[in-house]
Amino acid sequence: MFFCIFAKISKPVDIAPNISYVLMTQEGTYLVEYLIGEVVFTSSISRAMIFSDVNIALKFKTLLYDRFKIKVSVNTYIY
Repeated sequence: MFFCIFAKISKPVDIAPNISYVLMTQEGTYLVEYLIGEVVFTSSISRAMIFSDVNIALKFKTLLYDRFKIKVSVNTYIY
């Protein structure tokens, strides 16, 4: 009974408000930048390019494969 009453008056909670995305290669390196046809990767996730929109991350994933045949995965980055 207490749970039902509490559930009615409680506010929704955003579980993970700061979800972002990074691109990771099969070798475990992360995309740092893409500038004028040059791609830079790092082994440190703290230096990775962070995407706030999953759709933009997916477009970068496609771009990297189409132009360089580099396979990456889109991974969540929670900070």
